[in-house]
Order: sequence, then structure tokens, then C-alpha cells
Amino acid sequence: MGQQLLRKIDADSVLITRGEHGMSLFEKKKPGFHIPTRAREVFDVTGAGDTVISTLALALAGGASLRHAAELANYAAGVVVGKLGTASVSGAELLKAVSANSHG
Repeated sequence: MGQQLLRKIDADSVLITRGEHGMSLFEKKKPGFHIPTRAREVFDVTGAGDTVISTLALALAGGASLRHAAELANYAAGVVVGKLGTASVSGAELLKAVSANSHG
């Protein structure tokens, strides 16, 4: 579906958030990249999409690749859904989430 959407809207890339199934990144001439959810506990999904787009934009502005920016955005969303109500993620919280999931 992601590849079809790329063609239909003539985009270079599409990032689809998939709730409890994480996110999927589709780019022209590349296979789809599926990112599993990083949320450990979900209390409130309010603002999760806003968190994804803002973190993605900030990471891209900072020079991250689209794939790395999407992964970082996924971690950020995992942090905010673990809070009650509309929430934000701090740099320290994001770093802790990424570090906790590092494999070496």
C-alpha cells in the first residue's frame, strides 16, 4: 500500500504511522522499512502523531537520514504515549529511550 501511495501522489517518500504496529517508511526505489513500536505501556495516544512529525522534522533539519529520523520519531512517540494526556518528550527522555533499546 505504501508503494502505491508513493506512486499515486508522486512523492519521494511516505511515512505511515500504524499505532501498536509501529511505523512503515516507503521511499522510491527502496524496499519498505518497518519500524516496530517502542511503546512499553500505552496510557494515552493523544499527540503521538504530532510528536512523530515534529521529531521527524527536527531530526531531518539536524542532518539525519530519513530512516534514522523515522526511527527517532518512533522512539519519541513511544515515550509520549506512556504519559497521561497531551504530553511532550524531553531530550533526556528520548536519549534514555534510545539507550534502553540499544543493542551494543
